[in-house]
Amino acid sequence: MNSDAWEILAEPFAVGEVQWRVEALSKDKRRAMVVPYIDARNVLDRLDEAVGPEGWQDSYEVLAAQEGSFAVRCRLSVLGVSKEDVGEGESLKAAFSDALKRAAVKFGVGRYLYRLEKQWVDHDPDTGRFTPPHIDGHPQP
Repeated sequence: MNSDAWEILAEPFAVGEVQWRVEALSKDKRRAMVVPYIDARNVLDRLDEAVGPEGWQDSYEVLAAQEGSFAVRCRLSVLGVSKEDVGEGESLKAAFSDALKRAAVKFGVGRYLYRLEKQWVDHDPDTGRFTPPHIDGHPQP
């Protein structure tokens, strides 16, 4: 794979494209540990940007499918190089999305998000809302 494509794949996402999900709650549920993630559509856009729609392909295999628990393997090929990973989810759609994102990380897509520290933020136990943390000094929308 050429270095230009690799650099584009590994570029950080715009601050507004990074979302946060709750990974854990404090005992009183007023604090939440949140982790960053990106949507699978961001991955698809990044692949298209880096190598064009014709420069990559994906295939999937359902490994486990039980009510509320799914596992899917994604094989992602970019410019003839293939990598794969397994995703899990409470729905088949979630497992497919997770598998794609995990395979794309092996090409550098969003890998930097794993190096960001998990953060504790204020959390409203009644609404489930929280204020997203900052990345590089920029607040999340």
